[in-house]
Amino acid sequence: VALRNKVYAAMAYPAFMLFVGSIMMWIMLVVVVPKVMHIFESFDQVLPWYTRVLIGVSNFIQGYWWLLILLVVFGTWGFVAWRRRPAGRATWDAFKLNVPLFGRLVRLIAVSRFARTLSTLLASGVPIMKALDITKFVLGNVRLLKVVEEARDSIREGESIAEPLARSGKFDPIVTHMIAIGEKSGQLEEMLVTVAEAYDAQVEARVSTLTALLEPVMILFMGGSQGLIILAIMSPLMRMNQFVQ
Repeated sequence: VALRNKVYAAMAYPAFMLFVGSIMMWIMLVVVVPKVMHIFESFDQVLPWYTRVLIGVSNFIQGYWWLLILLVVFGTWGFVAWRRRPAGRATWDAFKLNVPLFGRLVRLIAVSRFARTLSTLLASGVPIMKALDITKFVLGNVRLLKVVEEARDSIREGESIAEPLARSGKFDPIVTHMIAIGEKSGQLEEMLVTVAEAYDAQVEARVSTLTALLEPVMILFMGGSQGLIILAIMSPLMRMNQFVQ
């Protein structure tokens, strides 16, 4: 929970900027552009293509705003319903692990949960098979859950924990090596805690990096979109001013 709260706190500012930027775009397209259109209509002059595109987008939003709302509502409902299905959940979880930038973060958080929870259960005297059955549900990812289930089945057949995890390719080599060392030395719980602490540190560092990157990207996106709208409005107005002079 503490790790999740850190991630949410770091993402709060970019999410707020995206929300504010969306509202500003909506106001520009619904309030500002229609008022300027009346000025354009009073002049018999061909407008630049980007201004015509902006006017078309503004007219579409004003005329079909209800359709946009319906698309958002039903799109969200359809996505949630699809993700609740086993096939949809597996596809979505696989996508989360492979998406650029954020996929690595999802994997780090899941492995950290796995290592810390398994260490706690083993240190409390829970048998390894039962501990794996419990731990797989804290991963929050169906793909990784199946890896743990396969590891449990392999352990039942006499293999170590590290071997099936390494074969899956979902766990970093450093994780499987440390687990293997812990099994051989009889210090598996301590090694798992070390893995969890190392991955927690990587999560904090990656979240800080992503936040530092997202903030200027969001500013550039918001400023660029607003600048394009202003350019599409001011460019024909300046041409009209020169025509009048």
